[in-house]
Formats: sequence, C-alpha cells, structure tokens
Amino acid sequence: MDRWLTIVGVGETGPQGLSEAVKTALADASLIVAATRFHAALGAMLGTSDHVIGFPSPLADLYAKLEEHKGQKIIIMATGDPLWFGIGASLINRFGADACLVIPHVSGLQMAAARMGWPIASCKIITIHGRAIDQILPSCQRRARLLVIAENGQSAPQVAQLLTEQGYGDADITALAHLGGDDEASFHAKAADWQHQVPDFHILAISCPDKPAHHAGFALTDGDIENDGKLTKADSRASAVAKLRPFAGAVMWDVGAGSGAVAIEFLLLAPQSRGFAIDKNINQIDMARRNAKKFGVSNLQHIHAESPLGLNDLPVPDAVFIGGGLSSLTIDTCIAALRGDGVLVAHAVTLESEALLLAAWQKYGGKLARLSVHHADPVGGFHGWRPLMPVTQWHFIKSAMAQRISDGKG
Repeated sequence: MDRWLTIVGVGETGPQGLSEAVKTALADASLIVAATRFHAALGAMLGTSDHVIGFPSPLADLYAKLEEHKGQKIIIMATGDPLWFGIGASLINRFGADACLVIPHVSGLQMAAARMGWPIASCKIITIHGRAIDQILPSCQRRARLLVIAENGQSAPQVAQLLTEQGYGDADITALAHLGGDDEASFHAKAADWQHQVPDFHILAISCPDKPAHHAGFALTDGDIENDGKLTKADSRASAVAKLRPFAGAVMWDVGAGSGAVAIEFLLLAPQSRGFAIDKNINQIDMARRNAKKFGVSNLQHIHAESPLGLNDLPVPDAVFIGGGLSSLTIDTCIAALRGDGVLVAHAVTLESEALLLAAWQKYGGKLARLSVHHADPVGGFHGWRPLMPVTQWHFIKSAMAQRISDGKG
C-alpha cells in the first residue's frame, strides 16, 4: 500500500510557512486534520475547509476517523517535528511505517534552545503535556538545563510552585511562547518569584542552580523516604538496584514493595520504563504512592494484592525484586514469569525467610550473599560500630536451565 498518511510538521507561521510540495499535497488531500487555529488559513489557501477537521478529544478517537478514510490521501498537521514528542510515533505504531510519510518542521524545542543559547545536546527534554508535572523532579540536578513542553498557560506557575516547594526556588525559568510566530514572547523569573501570565502554547527553559538535588543520584537517603521502619536501607538497596541492572524501557516488579524505595530507585535510573509495586498492605501501598509522587516517579503502578495472586496478568518482567512476602510459591511464580536473561534479587532478614532463599538457591542456582553494614555511632564520649540487621541477598539471572526447572522439566 502506498503511503496514504502524511504527517506534516508545522510552525507558528501556519500553512503559509510550508513548502510548495506540502501545499500541493494539501490541495490533493481528501482529509486534513489540523489544530483549529489553522483552519481559517487552510480554507483561504485551499478555497474550502469542508474536508478539514480538528483533533478530537480524547485524541484516541482520531484513529477511528482515520480508519474510515484508510487508503485515501490524508494529511495530519502536527506541531514541529512529529516524531519528537509528537503524534508521529503513535500513528506509525498504529498504521505502520510503510503507510506513513513524515515531513518534519523545525521543532519548538530547537528554537527554544537557540533562543537560550543552549546546545540542545546538553539539555534534558521533558514533556508535561497530559502528564504529571512531578516527573520533572528527577531531572532537577545540579546545573541541569531542562526544556519542558507545557500543557497550557497554567504549566509555568505550577512548575514554579513545585520547584519552590522542593527547594529549587532559585531555579531560573524562562517561558518561550509562540516560537517562530508573529506573537513570539518570552517571560523570565526565579521560580520563587514567578508571577507571569503565559500563553497556552509555550516551552519552559529551566536552569537549575548549582546545588545538590535530593531527587537525583544513587542510593537515596533513608531519611528522605517515608517508611514505617521496615525499609530496604540505602546500602542494601544500592546493592540490589545495581544487580537488577536498570535500563531504558525495562519492566520491573517490586514484590512486597513496602515503601516502594527499590522500584523508585530503579525507575529513576531507567527512563521510559514501567514498574509495578505489589503489596498486601493498603497502608504500605498508600505510602509507596506518596514516595513515588515525592520523587517524581509517575511510571510506577501500585497494586494492592497478595502475592503471588497479584502478579497475574502483569507484563513480563526484565527485573524482579522481592523485599517482602517471601514464599516458595512467590519465588517460583516470579522466576517462571521472568524474561530469559532477566534478573531477580530477593532480600531476607529473618531466619524463616533466609531458609526460603537458601532453598531457592539450591534449586535454581545464582549467588547467595550476606550483607552486613555497620555505622560509626557515639558510645559515651567515644565512637563504636553499630550494626544494622544483616541482610541475606539472593541474586539470580534466568537461564535456559532455570527455565526448565521452573517448567518442572529439570
């Protein structure tokens, strides 16, 4: 099938700024989907706007409309580069690359970086369009430069308030509105001093101060994580997360999640990943939700359920951490579900749980270790070593042999 779906990038100048080739394609199209602010210009250019429609809400309704006209010449007018935080990726996933022709325009992100004098390769690009603004927090690191795609005119004051509440009130914020258009404008202030009214269509450029960020780094401080005393402490947590091998796009299960600390750290280190925190205690689930919000982790789903029942129908995991609710059935279920070459790490602090890990190690293999951490604390007028409870850690990488064992064929 020919490429019947053309996805055209457009800037603030609208249809008038498009190439002659694109204008010719617009004249031949049977259906054009564009933002309503461009409809009048399209009507004037084409002599009619009867075949021009706006983007529906919810956007998912667009697919049914496109299916109705499948095979006809359709043009989608998207903002900037359709494949850079745009609709292009969703359309290609739905209809296939062979059906889609993408014609990019200069992105607003490129123009924002140019206006700021920032090399775009040195910037962290984030979108909060249709997403929680808390997710900018992991990127608020020392001297970081952020380019943030806004949702609407309220995004700037909301981001400024969030940064101020999280201790980044001295971050510099510049709102760059209508980039490349006749109404282009910029607004600047410290986060704590933000009072500007900003147009809906804008990009935020944020320059973070030269100060430590408690949302970034490895092994979050125990005191920053809400917990009820049962917490995978920083040293043991660092060991577990390192062995779980975070990577972009991973699927991670945190079984017996408690505070959710291990899943949160994993996801902070693994962009575009998905996490699932499972716990039978609703109070723990609520606490894990609060911790995820605090650290800007929006891609962690919380599941109130017993294990292993709560693991049914979850996506195949690349990494599994078992920090609570250990049982032989839970271990076997996790290993059976684990992707080939996936990683499982389990911790135990009681003798009963340790016996389960010993049995699993003998059955499946892997590595069994004892983690013992001591901290120097005052002892009268002197100092001594005060131990934390030792942690037994089982580290397992799934192999073909382990798969046969979990299938009952070993």
